[in-house]
Amino acid sequence: MTTSDPVLDLEGSRLLAPAWVGVALLTAVLTAVTTMQSLERYQALDSGWSWDLAYYNQWFWCVTHGIPRISVRPAASYATEGPSVWKMNYLAPIRLLIAPFYALAPGPPTLIVLQNVVFWWVIPAAFGLVRSESGSTRLALLATALVPLTPFFWPLCWNDFRELQLVIPFVLWAVWGIRERSIGLTALGVAGMLACRQEIAVMIATFAFLPPRRTESLTRSLRWRNTLVMIGACWFLLAFFGYLQLIVGRGAPDQFIDQFTGPKAAVGETLWTSGEMLLLGMGAWAILALFAPRVFILAIPWIWGLCSGRWANRFLSTTDWHHVRYVVPATAVVLAAGLIGFANLGRWLAGRRGWLVLLAITGAAMGVSAIGLHDVNRRLSSRPRAIDAGEAAVVWSWIREVGPGDGVVADYQLSAPLSSRAMLYSYILDSNLPPGFPNLEKSIRWLFLRNDSRFYKVFLSKDFQIVHQGQSLTIARRVD
Repeated sequence: MTTSDPVLDLEGSRLLAPAWVGVALLTAVLTAVTTMQSLERYQALDSGWSWDLAYYNQWFWCVTHGIPRISVRPAASYATEGPSVWKMNYLAPIRLLIAPFYALAPGPPTLIVLQNVVFWWVIPAAFGLVRSESGSTRLALLATALVPLTPFFWPLCWNDFRELQLVIPFVLWAVWGIRERSIGLTALGVAGMLACRQEIAVMIATFAFLPPRRTESLTRSLRWRNTLVMIGACWFLLAFFGYLQLIVGRGAPDQFIDQFTGPKAAVGETLWTSGEMLLLGMGAWAILALFAPRVFILAIPWIWGLCSGRWANRFLSTTDWHHVRYVVPATAVVLAAGLIGFANLGRWLAGRRGWLVLLAITGAAMGVSAIGLHDVNRRLSSRPRAIDAGEAAVVWSWIREVGPGDGVVADYQLSAPLSSRAMLYSYILDSNLPPGFPNLEKSIRWLFLRNDSRFYKVFLSKDFQIVHQGQSLTIARRVD
């Protein structure tokens, strides 16, 4: 970390200790708030995509209980998860770090809590990055106060558990370390990024073009640049593609690439979607990032690839809102650029005794982000509710009746609370149907079905007794 500039930070080290206390308190408060909100959504059976949460929970459950196979098998265009716990569609070693904590209190709520804890490490990471760039504790505190207003952060916290959503603080630490040429900080950030998901390795390779904060020799710049390119390329091409070839099949790497080469939105539509995503999703950071153009330019490929078909803010008002996870790479780089841009602007103004102007700009930035946050919440509140709150309470009473050894067939929306067991199946995709379908094994003892399921009558044979039939759901258990 750099020494404070006396022009910028007259309090010096005397302000730093209480500043870190404030950062820690803000981090704790935000973690508590979004954790409670996320758990309330889980309890209301209103998860982003319950089948994915069911997969993660069953994976951790099986690994920590010594069970080698899973039955919850989400599908991608190039592979299907399982049935071996070691056959995965993604390379995310952070799971191995999470597993010991999960073992202390197995279940989906633990994963939800862990996600919120790690996610809000972005607060100390942002504070440290801005203080490093500016040398000012005051500037760092102002920037940190802007971070919770980032519109996309709230749906990302509520979106169950996903490794990709844990990466943002590590991105900030990596940028901080690379800019400062700090090997330890860079190692922490890069290792965390690689652990979260394989495509982040591409981002690490592009970080080779991040300019150092201080002038240095060309030899040192090339050494850092080559190292970052090699780390990113080796992880993606050798580790991830090698894993896919070994575990999934020889054609899996090609099929993985093919998913990014399909039809794209028109240029005009992509530009509109990108502008909406930046201003209403990233808030003021999209503007502040312009004051750090050499960092912001690294976000453009992520923004363009995202908004050419994979994401639009209108998804937030639909059942597809859980796809918000795909904004994470672009959001992380734009945030890093915005923080550095804020530091650059702050240094320029503070050096000219322009603190009042800086405070006014900070207030305006808060207003811009607040507008985006209001838009995000408005869209989320208008999405259709899958299960009525009253019926959700009844469903939970029956979920608690399911034994740990009981096999279950459940609708996707109900799958997460039922996933702490080895036999959980569904009926949306054929790959999720129980073995022997349409005949059900005796081990299948419970059915949690939507009333409009295409297999409703097939499942409800004489072997099952209906115990609940509500507005949208039917629950039945096997008659002994």
